[in-house]
Amino acid sequence: MREVPVFGRARIARRLASVSLLAIAQAACAPADPPHEEGGDAALGALVVSIDALGARHVGAYDAAHATTPRFDRLAARGALFERVYAQQTWTLTSHVSMLSGLYVATHGASSHTPARAGTPMLASILREEGFATAAFVSAGGYMKPDFGLGRGFDAYVVNDDGAATLDAARAWLALQAAARARDPEHRFLAFVHFYDVHSDVGTEWPYRAPDDFVARVFPDGVDWDRRGDTQLLVEMRRRGDATPRDLEVLHGLYDAEVLHADERRLGALLDALRELALDASTLVVATSDHGEELFEHGRGSHQSAYDEVARVPLAIAGPGVPRGARAAAWSELVDVAPTVLDALGLDVPASMQGESLLPLLDGRAAQSAVAHVDGRMPGLYGDYSSAIARDVEGVPWTLVGFVDLDLTRTTEDERAFALRGPGELYRLDDDPLQRHDLAAAEPALARRLARELLAWYDANERAAAAFAAPPDGGADAVAPGRALLSDAERERLRAIGYAE
Repeated sequence: MREVPVFGRARIARRLASVSLLAIAQAACAPADPPHEEGGDAALGALVVSIDALGARHVGAYDAAHATTPRFDRLAARGALFERVYAQQTWTLTSHVSMLSGLYVATHGASSHTPARAGTPMLASILREEGFATAAFVSAGGYMKPDFGLGRGFDAYVVNDDGAATLDAARAWLALQAAARARDPEHRFLAFVHFYDVHSDVGTEWPYRAPDDFVARVFPDGVDWDRRGDTQLLVEMRRRGDATPRDLEVLHGLYDAEVLHADERRLGALLDALRELALDASTLVVATSDHGEELFEHGRGSHQSAYDEVARVPLAIAGPGVPRGARAAAWSELVDVAPTVLDALGLDVPASMQGESLLPLLDGRAAQSAVAHVDGRMPGLYGDYSSAIARDVEGVPWTLVGFVDLDLTRTTEDERAFALRGPGELYRLDDDPLQRHDLAAAEPALARRLARELLAWYDANERAAAAFAAPPDGGADAVAPGRALLSDAERERLRAIGYAE
């Protein structure tokens, strides 16, 4: 992998330093987040917020050079911030199914053509069985449609194409929960809210197009850039390989403007509503993302690799039972979200879930997690995507990035086996957090060790998948033969934003 220099970081940092002064002033005027005491009873409600395509590197709590997320940062400060969290796949559908099921992708089985397996233990289904009111509010259709298994267990699953409409619908439903809580102090609920604003889009002036006032906060003198185009501009820039330092500087700034907007007008507004409804003290809040975004750090735009700019996502949790100001450096994964929510609500985590609650990391009940995985095998959707494994070796954080294929020499009619294509790329993350210096040739034994562990994880997930296979009659969640999960129009829009089949 050739090294790709980072362009424009200093200039963007200077711009965002001026943004930070504005953000501080605005935060001072905004209602303060409520004080939160450590310990206490289990939460009575849970609010899980996913901001699509938000990478950890563009969140202030992880990188002080980015003053883009004051509301996320304040949420983390009154609860816990998880520093090394990886998505299970770097695209929307399967990542969210893993987030809400606690299962790896090969195990739950959702794909661009099939829903999650019928036996998948979805968080909303578990909570509804426990008497919780459940609702999801999603600001993009396509691969976030309930048909793929995401809708299971939700009393209501509301899809809007507009983030403001999603916010309004979520606030209205939370008001109903506040009224129910007034009648019954033990009323419990789960709300899942998905915002799409940061994601690149179609039919826009630029791939990332925040409202003008947010663009002006990053580019106070205007955007002096001669390129125009929506998501397809990223595709064209990759194909031609003609991205200039100025192009990359502007793309980073436009993306950060979207992050500013999503943090203030989506996450921040939702947290304000929770406080105004007096639900904040009893509600667990989880804020995260399904994947990040590459802005040509490794030669691509969008989110089509397992490098950290794409695979590493933010995660902050606050609410009852979460110690204030905690930071966890453990390797964590999105499959840990559902078990963590169940634990915070005082409920048992099903043994079938592959993720684990993160709360024990915060109070000394568990040692640091050992490893995190990213699954790049998405046949028929993206084509060639890399996978990754990240772990500490003798106290040093490493990651191996490579392409995993079926091993035809070991695959049989009844069982599939996997192989790594070549040695992979090996990075030492403490010395090389931007993953620019491949050490696979210098550390071949370590590269082989991590490759074996990654392939063993693939093999184990193939075996685990059998436990969630649908019954012979297909079960209640089966898709009727011949029924398409997506319309032609939905497929065309998905192709336009990079989900090519």
